[in-house]
Amino acid sequence: MGYRTRVSAVGVAAISAASLAFVGSASAAFPDFTGCPSTSPGATACVDIQSQSGSVNIKGFNVPLGHSLEIRGALAPTDTGSTFFPAAGTNGFIAQPVQVPGGLLGIDLPLSINMVTATAALAGPSSAIQVDPNSVSISMPIKLELSNPLLGPGCQIGSNSNPVHVTLITGTTNPPAPNRPITGTLGSPAIVDGNFVIAGNTNVDNAFSIPGASNCGLGLGLINAVVNAKLKLPSAGGNNSMSIDNDVALQPIIG
Repeated sequence: MGYRTRVSAVGVAAISAASLAFVGSASAAFPDFTGCPSTSPGATACVDIQSQSGSVNIKGFNVPLGHSLEIRGALAPTDTGSTFFPAAGTNGFIAQPVQVPGGLLGIDLPLSINMVTATAALAGPSSAIQVDPNSVSISMPIKLELSNPLLGPGCQIGSNSNPVHVTLITGTTNPPAPNRPITGTLGSPAIVDGNFVIAGNTNVDNAFSIPGASNCGLGLGLINAVVNAKLKLPSAGGNNSMSIDNDVALQPIIG
């Protein structure tokens, strides 16, 4: 069933930015259509994508993602997919920090100076979010902002000029070696309280590369090497993977 056919069937325009809700329900309730830009050109549905669980693996180092990310805004159908418009006051990519296992020193210590949190951020404008409503996938550039007293301000993995580019899909991946193909899952659609909901999606990607750290240590890069050693960076494509369990909801824009 094509995108436009499904839109007319449920009275909404786009069926998904589903893929990336990638880690989480940064929102307390689902669905949350707060700030939906309903007057955006061509917008026919508000969208809320929240992850329920997930993880990212970097050369065997696993970071649980949990409820940490949300995509919220509106979708307008196009001939090749859809255009995403962010919720008011945001860039549409809403994240909560997650704790890096082992902290800065590689061991779990009850010391705040050792604890490191990572917060995902969009590495570019909202227009960089690319959605394929038919396959329920999303492609976007991201970066990870690291927080710790020793790391100082501006410590991050990836940047606007050198991002981590993920394409999370519900189909089967085609990664470079040594990774092997993995397959996601598309949840079952339903109408809930007048909203079109696809719950229980699993979106995956294991083809992306990850650059090394920058600006870590008083913003001067003094301990970039420590962060790179801890997270085994840089890491070429074929060595990393991401899996996200998420729920997606769309609300028709009337009028």
